[in-house]
Amino acid sequence: MKNEIKITIDDLYLKHLDANMQKNNLPSYSKTVEKLIHDSTDEFKGIPFDKFSINNRRYMGSKAKLLEFISNSINEVIGSYSSFVDIFSGTGVVGNYFNNTNTKVISNDLLYSNYITNYAFLSHESFNYNKIDCCINEFNNIKGKENYFSKHFGDKFFSKDTAKKIGTIRENIEKLYKKNEINFRERAILITSLIYASDKIANTCGHYDAYRENIDLKDDIFLKHLDIFHDKNSNNEIYNTDSNILFEQLNYNVDIVYADPPYNSRQYSSLYHLVENLARWEKPDVEGKASKMKNRKELNSKYCNKTAIETFEELISNVKAKYFILSYSNMGIKGNDRSNARMSEDDIKRVMRNKGKLIIKEMSHQPFSTGKSKIDDHKELLFICELK
Repeated sequence: MKNEIKITIDDLYLKHLDANMQKNNLPSYSKTVEKLIHDSTDEFKGIPFDKFSINNRRYMGSKAKLLEFISNSINEVIGSYSSFVDIFSGTGVVGNYFNNTNTKVISNDLLYSNYITNYAFLSHESFNYNKIDCCINEFNNIKGKENYFSKHFGDKFFSKDTAKKIGTIRENIEKLYKKNEINFRERAILITSLIYASDKIANTCGHYDAYRENIDLKDDIFLKHLDIFHDKNSNNEIYNTDSNILFEQLNYNVDIVYADPPYNSRQYSSLYHLVENLARWEKPDVEGKASKMKNRKELNSKYCNKTAIETFEELISNVKAKYFILSYSNMGIKGNDRSNARMSEDDIKRVMRNKGKLIIKEMSHQPFSTGKSKIDDHKELLFICELK
């Protein structure tokens, strides 16, 4: 239909769709129809309608558009499995996709901000909906005061008033936690909602390496509930450590380890310094025009260095798994120097073939680009190794 509004439909609503459209004589599906279904169906009334889903955050290298390719490749090569380690989880979109009642998801990331996001969406720790709802309503109406965040990020990535509000909210979340009025997952949920709400209006091109100048800054930050109203997280584990030593903590075998390490010299601790600063709330000294944490190098990944292949070889030697899967963006030397891959395809093949039987899947995919590079014949590769 010409005027049909295309949106992503939650699977929970599908069985109610036809009946509600016929009953209300609605010619096409829209967000209005989804809300009508929500408000008129008993099983949905206790769940907030407008929520942040895990893939609602901008993140360089996100695999959100590759999930079906990854899943189909795993089903074809591996078949069934009961445990899945997302060892470089980022915002958690891959682990979340494979999260179900029959699969134990172990999520890990070196950045605390990603750990908090993963804990909010994937942890099995309980949370009080009414408490979260009350906090969100209070925070959305709070008046901001001058604070650490507004001092360093106001009139840069956010308007001064919005930065005041973000910093005031973050300070209040920490006070609630320190007074034991919220548990760790409730703290993670509120911080994640603040991160997602902030990212939605941030003055960036998708990361925080720099901000755009001479543009109008938005003042409409709005926290929402997260899409966590399900029972799929019962066996999950969430970690915040160096991927190469994760299995020293796990100390048990798993079915699949999925790895999506940084491909190039762009350090995520620098690209997402603001988000990391907001999540940690340790108020460190900052430097430069973008107000980056001075101590951010402590969070640098070895996979962004020239010794990345040696680090990767150590990783695959340390895991205890039936299958090791590597996502790889074959940038090679196609982009500018910062975008070029630190590990070559030939080196990856050599390391993985030495560890077991290797199968490679590929699909065409447009990579992240600053617009300075012409990238032809780009592919996303999936190296699937059945370990010896």
